[in-house]
Amino acid sequence: MEYKEDSKLCIVIIPGAGKVKRIVIPKWLPKFIIGFTIVISIFFTFYNNKVTAFTNSLQSENMDKNYIKYELEKEIQSLEKISKDKDKIIFALESKTTDVQEKIHEVDNILSDVERLQKQLEKKAGISTASRSGGISRKTHLENLESNETLAALKKILDEKENELENFIVEVDNRFKYLESIPDLWPAQGRLTSKYGNRRNPFGRGIRFHKGIDIANSYGTSIKAAGSGIVTFSGTRAGYGRTIIIKHNSECQSLYAHNSKNLVKVGDKVEKGQVIAKMGTTGRTTGCHLHFEIHKNGKTINPLTVLNK
Repeated sequence: MEYKEDSKLCIVIIPGAGKVKRIVIPKWLPKFIIGFTIVISIFFTFYNNKVTAFTNSLQSENMDKNYIKYELEKEIQSLEKISKDKDKIIFALESKTTDVQEKIHEVDNILSDVERLQKQLEKKAGISTASRSGGISRKTHLENLESNETLAALKKILDEKENELENFIVEVDNRFKYLESIPDLWPAQGRLTSKYGNRRNPFGRGIRFHKGIDIANSYGTSIKAAGSGIVTFSGTRAGYGRTIIIKHNSECQSLYAHNSKNLVKVGDKVEKGQVIAKMGTTGRTTGCHLHFEIHKNGKTINPLTVLNK
């Protein structure tokens, strides 16, 4: 007699009283459940690793940006000190208390230090300036002059370098202002209750796209400007309640909604970290929280890709 394997499993339940119950399931079902569980586990492990790597990347970028700002501030002070030393050099030359050739060497060293610092700042701040003449050609030019011409030539070189340095400091200062305008500061303390993107409609059925993030806390919690800029709207909007919009630069603006109180008006210049409103429940909301949006080139983006971790 040929043996044929049964393709089903039978589970028999014998109760204390009543009829015996049989549950028949296909033999492939347990294998399918195990396989499906393994696939889901692998997927979530992969997804978690991707999210972790992305978060670590954002943290690294924000740390680099803060480090650059610190280094820029420190080296700007060095440049300003060198610029002030220019007057001391000219005074020493005019009083003729030192040898002219030694002073040429000193001036060349100082200008070389200035140019080295400028190059470091350019690299860290992501800016560039016009090309500068090298120290060797400058020194050779001075050494070929007569003694009575050297003082005038040194003064001209130092004046040109001072003007260049002043323009460079203005450029770096503008870079500072741009960094301050980036809306990367968390606008309020609290719990992140809703993220950017598709979510279940809190006021009905279906899925709705959430244009920002929600940060929940107690009524009256301070709301801060995520970056410096100009207030372009301060009033009430349908659904948003009391709302503030800040234009940070030519690319970005941020929105703060459901406020209990707005503390700034249209046209006000605000600094990063300045308190601009108080948290509330105005507009269409399920509870006390801040609804925060970032717009770049007219379109909403995920604030969590910009905010400091």
